[in-house]
This record gives sequence, structure tokens and C-alpha cells, in this order.
Amino acid sequence: MTEPSSELRSYMRKQRRHFHRFPEVGLDLPNTHNYIAQELRSAGLEVEQHPSGGVTTTIAGINPDARNVILRADMDALPVVEETGEEFTSENTGAAHACGHDLHMATMLGVARDLVTNPPVRPVVVVFQPGEETDRGAVPTLKHDNLQVTDADAYAVHVNSALPRGTVHYRRGTFMAFGDWFTIEINGIGGHASAPERVGSPIRLGGSFVESFVSLAKKLSRDDDKVVSTVTEFIAGNTVNVIPASGRLRGTIRSTQADVRSELIAGMQKIVGSHHRDMRTSLSIKEGYPAVVSDDAALEFLVRLLSQGPLANSLHQMAEPSMVIEDFSYFLQKWPGAMVYVGAQAEENPAFNHSANARFHDDAMDTAFTLFRAVVDNDREVRG
Repeated sequence: MTEPSSELRSYMRKQRRHFHRFPEVGLDLPNTHNYIAQELRSAGLEVEQHPSGGVTTTIAGINPDARNVILRADMDALPVVEETGEEFTSENTGAAHACGHDLHMATMLGVARDLVTNPPVRPVVVVFQPGEETDRGAVPTLKHDNLQVTDADAYAVHVNSALPRGTVHYRRGTFMAFGDWFTIEINGIGGHASAPERVGSPIRLGGSFVESFVSLAKKLSRDDDKVVSTVTEFIAGNTVNVIPASGRLRGTIRSTQADVRSELIAGMQKIVGSHHRDMRTSLSIKEGYPAVVSDDAALEFLVRLLSQGPLANSLHQMAEPSMVIEDFSYFLQKWPGAMVYVGAQAEENPAFNHSANARFHDDAMDTAFTLFRAVVDNDREVRG
């Protein structure tokens, strides 16, 4: 099983620092797109690049008849003000790689460079995708000509700042949750703060929705099927002596089963749609990402490979799905494959991904590199 050379380790760390210092948010990542394309070309690779649609390249395998492998890394950062104190902290104000995508890109550049000089057994398509954090960046990326293949497996990792570095965490079946977003609008007449008995308050009502949603999610949760309904934004009022006439709440819901998702949405609609004095309310749901579901055969292939090499003692089976959402789910709807967590905790820092204080250890890239090389250097039988 191939581990990164000292030269590649240095290369990946250098690239990680560049990406971390210059994060871009969303689908439109012009500098990141161009930088990655330039690095791939400098390694002698032909590049397919689309504005707001990712960068891909193909690398021939020693066995042209082997099953293709698609390796995906996401590129976008978050609209977060970094507070990690890293020496290579973000220089783009209001943007930060608080989810570790800088490690994903740097690892994949290292893998691509290594595959040029040490060809894989299987043909490989290396994918750099924008817009994972915003809205379905996988969809335009999947339109690449390089990705119009049928006989393929798709693999991705996601670094996790709360898991011990160098560990690999997998789960059979559902790995990550369904995710949707909701908006609640509350409209009334408002009034004087000294006379709350005269009018309904969108603040009080909105607060009751927050608690009711939490209770509903707990009621629907099971040991192996967690449910989440979280309000993340509440906007109402603009002064100290006026009960506002309107308010807005936004948030996210997560579930791991389609039928439970439907039951959760129905319960939320009932809560919001009840009579609320003189206030009008509405709930809208924006459909988000499908669940990330690993293919049994593809995952077993990966686990078997890793259990025979230097990562054998790093493997951990997850007891329940992660409630994080990921648009790698669209890749797994097109091809069999799997996604796993790679632990990246830095010096026992407890902050989880998306926190302004989230830090990721460089060594996680070495683990991810070894995992990817194992997949591309070993063929698996085509399922009947």
C-alpha cells in the first residue's frame, strides 16, 4: 500500500497552506479553479475546467479494462471569520476553510501528481468540485465530459476536526443524512411594548416554534435514526419599545430515512399552521441534499484493502449515521462508491467543522492519500 513520500508530504502541506490563506466561497471560485488547473497542467495533465463547475482530469491506468475510479475533492470555503490563530490564517476577510476543504484539495493534488509518475492500476478521474457548502455544486461538476463514464466507482473522504487524526471512520448504508432548509414567516400588526396583551408577538411565537421543533425531533428520533430540526436564524424587531409586526426564522432539518423526513415536515407544518392569535404564519421547505449512502460492495472493498495495510488499526465502524449533509450523494446516485471520515483533530482542539476555531492536522492528508492510492491500485469485480 502506497504512502506519500517525504517530497509529496511537503508538497501537500505547501498546497494546503496556499488554499487556506486564500479561501473562496460558493460556486464561483475563479482563483481556486485557475490555481488547481495550473497545478494539474504543471504535472503534465490535460484539464477540463468550467466556470462555477469544477476542474477534472483523467489519468490512464495500467489495466485499461479495469473499473474506473472517480476521486472527488470539494473546493469551497465558508463565510466564517477565522479565529484559529494559525500561521497561515485566511487572508480573505469573512471567508475561511472551516470545514477542511483545503486539506481535500491539497491531498487530491498530491494524489494526481503521484499518479503521473506512479501510474495506477485502474483508470482514474480526479475531480475538484465547488459549491458543496452552498447548493449542489456536484450537479454542474457531474456534467464534465471526463465524468461521462458508466463502469466506475466513486470515492471521497471528509476530514473531521473532532476525530483523532489518522483514523478512518466508515458506516455501511447511510453515512450522512438527508438535509433540507426551512423558512418561517410571521406577520401581525405589532404594538407598544408596554401592552403585550393587546397584540401577538412574533418573538414569543418564534421562540415557541424553536422549542416545539426540538421536541418534535426528539420524539421522532430512534437509537439508529436521529432526527434534527434546528433554527439557525431569527430576525425580528429593531428597537426596545416596540413589539414588531413581523419576524422570520430559518433553519435546517436532518433525517436518515425518507419516511421519517416526511413525518418531520408534516409535524412542523402542523405546528406552524395552528391558529396564532392575530398573526399569520407560513412554513416553506427547500429540498436539500439526498442522504449519502455507501454501496455495500464498494465499501467492503475499501475496508478490506485498508485492513491489510498501514491503516489497519485506524479503522472504526460508526454506530450511527452522521447528521452532516454532503452533495457527494449525487455522485453515489450515479455510481457505486463510498465516503468516509478521516480524523484530523489538532492538539485535542474540541472545535468541530464549521466552527471559527476548527483546526485540522496536516497528517490527515497522509491518511487520505494512502486510502486513495489503495483504491486506485486494486481492481474489484464488476457486480452482476
